[in-house]
Amino acid sequence: MIRYFYLLLGLLFCTNLYSQSWLTRETEYLFLGTGVDLRNATFGGTVNPQAYDGTFSFGYRREAFSVIAYYETFPAIRYESFGLNPGYIFRKGKKLVPVADISLSFIRRPWKTYPSLALNTRIEYHFPRFFVYLRGENRYRTDYDFFQFSVYGGINYKIFLDQY
Repeated sequence: MIRYFYLLLGLLFCTNLYSQSWLTRETEYLFLGTGVDLRNATFGGTVNPQAYDGTFSFGYRREAFSVIAYYETFPAIRYESFGLNPGYIFRKGKKLVPVADISLSFIRRPWKTYPSLALNTRIEYHFPRFFVYLRGENRYRTDYDFFQFSVYGGINYKIFLDQY
């Protein structure tokens, strides 16, 4: 009996995923958000125990274009980064939205500032006034000369421009 319940739950999830309804307010908007590196918050990193690694972001979205300005702070290893992420939005106007972007950024360490580049993919689930996201980031860490993969989760609040 429990097996049929899980089968029904799985079928309902797939139906919800493939029959995404349109949002009624998908015009241009600004958004403010925050997030955390999920791996560092739960398991720790490659060189550190569990620690806070947070991001703060401000973005603009219109049609299939998105741009995000962000700041990341990771006090446990004295790391900061900041930059711009221009991106492309797939399935605009839907509730479940995949986004791909590139991060043009700088890494600031106590001894020097380094240019950096990252490729990001996000999956966002939209509600009328906010959205939650999971973001995978593959960053070339020029401060240590290697690629670092991270997974972030967060929330963004929408500020619609057509209502003012």
